[in-house]
Amino acid sequence: MRPPLVLALSLFTAGTAAAEPMVTATTTATTGIDIGARVGGYGFRREGDKRPGEGWTECRMNGLGLFASKAMRGPLFVEAGLDLYSSSDFPTGTPAGDLPVDRASGLLSAAIGVRSNFTSWLRGYAQLGAGLELTKVSVPYGDGQKIRDTKVMPDGFFGVGVDVRIGKQTYIGSTFRTLVMGNFDYDAMALETREAWQGPPTAGEIFDASPDLAAQAQFYLRRDL
Repeated sequence: MRPPLVLALSLFTAGTAAAEPMVTATTTATTGIDIGARVGGYGFRREGDKRPGEGWTECRMNGLGLFASKAMRGPLFVEAGLDLYSSSDFPTGTPAGDLPVDRASGLLSAAIGVRSNFTSWLRGYAQLGAGLELTKVSVPYGDGQKIRDTKVMPDGFFGVGVDVRIGKQTYIGSTFRTLVMGNFDYDAMALETREAWQGPPTAGEIFDASPDLAAQAQFYLRRDL
């Protein structure tokens, strides 16, 4: 018969050994959460330009952002993001006759989507989302003057994307979205010829936003936690 101390040590050692696989399994399990960074740009549909792929150049915006998503039941996932955009003439340039608008926007977004694995290293997804845009916008008027305004506007989008596994928990990918968001009348000739504007127009007259379609492309790097 074993002494009581030896028996107690034996039981403790056996219990610790049995628990080790459970600890390992817990620490290596994924959380279903990922974070990432993205860059991209969007532009509004230019009225009257029916050239395929060439008409999305009005009020061109470029920027970057951060996002996080969490896997839900089955193929479902949710995503939240914060992006900062500013007006830019890269890469399309500024078409002649456009009002030289200076616009900077912060976009808060939330989306729900579905994912599907094509292979062990490639998957695609579709998502539907909505958010808010906080934008500061200005246009030149007269000699060195500017007319400015700040607005908060809702937006919505539908997007599709793909990502490629480049490491154990690291992916690169791209997203393409169609957005419905606020846009302004940038017809410079129309602004200059309105008879009511004998003096400087008000910000409300220039920046009277209305819903418009925009096309967006984003490229990102993300990592599972």
